Amino acid sequence: MVKALRSGGGEETIYLRMMNAETAGVTGMVRRLVFLKELFASLLLVGVLSGCALSPQNVTLAPDVKPAASSVKLSGPITVTVYDERLTPWLGTRGGVYNDSNRIGVANNLQDAVRTSVERALQELGMQTVSSSESPQFQIYIDTLSYRVPTSSYVSKVDLKASVRVIAREGSEFYQGGYAAEDNRRVLKAPSDEENAQMINDILSKAIGRAFEDPGLMRFMARL
Repeated sequence: MVKALRSGGGEETIYLRMMNAETAGVTGMVRRLVFLKELFASLLLVGVLSGCALSPQNVTLAPDVKPAASSVKLSGPITVTVYDERLTPWLGTRGGVYNDSNRIGVANNLQDAVRTSVERALQELGMQTVSSSESPQFQIYIDTLSYRVPTSSYVSKVDLKASVRVIAREGSEFYQGGYAAEDNRRVLKAPSDEENAQMINDILSKAIGRAFEDPGLMRFMARL
């Protein structure tokens, strides 16, 4: 063998080149297998996170209603009253493998949370919030506040909806309007408790905020 290598340099070169090519091919195949294994593991992890059991949740509501800078400036006393007209105290369920049991509820008092937010918005516009049946009334009816996910073992989308009615009243005169907001969000995995709370408060804030964007309501309020 040593003799052959000495007298046949060309053959030695060909042999080494063939060995290098085979080694490179094996190395490339190993790298592709490792990549596919890591990709599969990542996809499996996403599936597990999306389809795993989710605990029930009670959301603390704190809507943030901000009147537009161009809103009409108001004055005078006003009494804010909030009515919870929803058909169920539950907002919905979180989805996943135990969709029937992981309900989303409200941790605090919905009416108090909405009244605090609306009173703050009216105060920013110049009104003085009071508690009196003799003053002009600002009544809010919460008709819908819902959180919906597809019926499957994993969560890929969240549908949110809020609708309210507002009645502004002084004596026999009143103004009534209905306001709603919807949002459809695609998600890679089931939202966390914090993400759910943020989305639910956002949709409620949008629905209530649209009352303050109603020119007819603002004109009526300006006459109080």
